Amino acid sequence: MKHFFMLLAMAASLSISAQNQSDVLKQADALIAAKKYETAFKELDNFDPDNKNPETVLKKQDILLNYFVTSMMHQMFALKDLEEHEDIMDYRGEEGQYSMYMFPSNEILEGLISENPENCRLYEALGDYYYDVYLRYGGNWLKSDEEVLSLAKANFTKAIEGRCEDYMSHYVLGYLELINENYTGSIPHFLKSIALDKNYPTSHYNLAYAYLYTDDRQNCIKYATNAMELYKDIGYKADAARMVAQAYHEMEDYKNAMDKYALSDNIEPDNYYTLKPLLLLYVKEKHPKAAATLSRFYNLAPENPTIYDDLEAIYGSNGVENELIDFYKAKLEEPGNTDKISGNLNFFMGSLHMPENKALAKEHLIKAKEIFAKVFDPGHEVFGIIEEGIKQADSNP
Repeated sequence: MKHFFMLLAMAASLSISAQNQSDVLKQADALIAAKKYETAFKELDNFDPDNKNPETVLKKQDILLNYFVTSMMHQMFALKDLEEHEDIMDYRGEEGQYSMYMFPSNEILEGLISENPENCRLYEALGDYYYDVYLRYGGNWLKSDEEVLSLAKANFTKAIEGRCEDYMSHYVLGYLELINENYTGSIPHFLKSIALDKNYPTSHYNLAYAYLYTDDRQNCIKYATNAMELYKDIGYKADAARMVAQAYHEMEDYKNAMDKYALSDNIEPDNYYTLKPLLLLYVKEKHPKAAATLSRFYNLAPENPTIYDDLEAIYGSNGVENELIDFYKAKLEEPGNTDKISGNLNFFMGSLHMPENKALAKEHLIKAKEIFAKVFDPGHEVFGIIEEGIKQADSNP
């Protein structure tokens, strides 16, 4: 009878413990939903101060990684309870007085895995942790990027083997193959990630990227279009549209390429990486919008010589340098040019005139030298380039 009562007592104790765990986790979820992140963490920590309970540890990590205010190497975290109208990004990285909580997830989870080697959710959580470390502390953490990514890959692989796979575990494995330029090897992981969550846009985007680099442009267009439709962020949406355009461009379907570059430009106007190929196609196809797009591209950064190099390449490759010369002439006559702009215009006019009119080329180069002397030190590399140009202009045809 004595043993019977002891067994009853143990069973009751286990039942109460399980019930308490369930109650604590439900309470934590309710607090998280109410944006009381610090209180939720405290409730879990009071229940499991030594981090011996896998379920509470997983919930603690979820709070810390998603709702921290400040993180110190992802080993210590600051938390804060918010009001309903507030967002954690209003406080992240901002100065303030917050309570700090020590929680080295890697050590805690490794300890739990040694005691619960069959719990695949622990491997998944550890993979999540190392991937988040890589994203936030790449190149500046306690371990090298190579080791962090290797640990993320190993733990996500173990999680998948244990049937704890989710869209993110497959996404990360695909991403790791992608950054190692194993484009073919990344594709099955991204496809699986999409099968598990078709609404995660970055799986579609990176799958499109992998298809682009394996010359499967039709599938690139398909998944980049999906990503464009799913993304909410303007920059990401425009980038996905630009990838669709690039695929059409490589297929020499210039009409669709122009349409998609124009769509990207409409989503996020005046992006250098959109306007440059759009202008190239407009010039190539003698599109009526070429002149207006030339002005917009030039106005992105008229003090930056890269713009002029790009324009010379675009117009030169299409044999219409005279259109660019006329544009530069008009720009030289505009009031309000800075010395850098006037110097660039004369310098590149010299370059454009060199093949046909060396005397005029020399005139512009000398003028550029005089203007640049006002803004650059005498040892600046541009003066050596100008002198070489003047020598070329003085040489026999």
